[in-house]
Amino acid sequence: MVDEDEADGTLQRRTVQMRLDDLMLDAENPRFGGVSGGFENQPDVLDHIVRKFGVDDVISSLAINGYFEAEPLVGRQDEPDGPVIVVEGNRRLAACLIIIGDQRASRQETRTKQYGEIWAKHGKPTIDPLPCIVFSGKDRRRALLSYLGVRHIASAQPWDSYAKAAWVARVVRENDLPLKDVAEMIGDRHQTIQRLLEGYYFIQQLIDEKAFLPENSNRRGRGSVTEYPFSWVYTLLGYSSAREFLELGDRAPHSKPVSAARLEDAGMVVKAMFGDAAKGRNAAIDDSRQLGELAKALSDEEKVRLLRGGRRLDEIEQLTKPIGERLRDGLAQVRDIQGELIKALSEADLDPELADKLAAPAQSNVRVGRDVLKRLRIYSGDHDDV
Repeated sequence: MVDEDEADGTLQRRTVQMRLDDLMLDAENPRFGGVSGGFENQPDVLDHIVRKFGVDDVISSLAINGYFEAEPLVGRQDEPDGPVIVVEGNRRLAACLIIIGDQRASRQETRTKQYGEIWAKHGKPTIDPLPCIVFSGKDRRRALLSYLGVRHIASAQPWDSYAKAAWVARVVRENDLPLKDVAEMIGDRHQTIQRLLEGYYFIQQLIDEKAFLPENSNRRGRGSVTEYPFSWVYTLLGYSSAREFLELGDRAPHSKPVSAARLEDAGMVVKAMFGDAAKGRNAAIDDSRQLGELAKALSDEEKVRLLRGGRRLDEIEQLTKPIGERLRDGLAQVRDIQGELIKALSEADLDPELADKLAAPAQSNVRVGRDVLKRLRIYSGDHDDV
């Protein structure tokens, strides 16, 4: 069935029943978190869907109820008689392939046996063919751009930020469209797409050039990318101090935003956010609320030096305070701790042997305190012995 008013010479959008044999999983799905395009065959894609997103809940429903006609897949047909690449509904398609034991699900024998029996027990409700909205013709990619953009970037069923960015990058690359046109087509008036795309290009360049290895991140992410929180990347790049440090300027997003001269520094910034497990280095910050402080630190040469050394941001803030402030804070902390220790000693009996062992470090603290006092008196002009 061809939808009315969309069957002209450049575009067809039709809702049809498609045999499973004529449907293909999308190897470049934007929700694959950077893995897209790296598969050798359809079984690889299916297995990744199972590992990354899970399918048991979908399989169970399909095996018992069959496929709901009200939830068609969405696909793209590049050749008139060619297969349809499913751009939305890959998890559902994978589930159907597993149930029937399709060759693309050859590595899912356990699930095929388990859910195939359930499917048979319930009378094999229909899962082949499947309803599918098919975009074909010369303008199919642009039509899908509008359809998926409105549905997943500007609507109530959004993809996560990485999936959005990966999808926009693919659209720009394959359709040779200016980013401005993409934003207009999906109704983006807040430069959301530009920010996401810049973050995507930035992190992909660092990964491609080995300046950042996602598997070494100590900070977990969610959604399409679980190795690191992608939202932190484009959020940090929104701060002018971070942009100046990385020399990003005000250029439109492009695939290699970091110059060779700043690549090492860019890797350092990402590791400051996420840590580096390979070197046993923790992140410099604990959560996204500190991204602004991290960006600000990049405008201070001494703080950048300490970041390169793997220092945490809270340590850096303490180490770079003016000496007077550091002394006041440090002396106040020592006084508070000593007050607590004196109170504890007055409220409890202490074993004589333990008291004897602790006397030596207490004496050492006394000597350090006297040395601090002596130095302060020298600065103040009072040279009397302590």
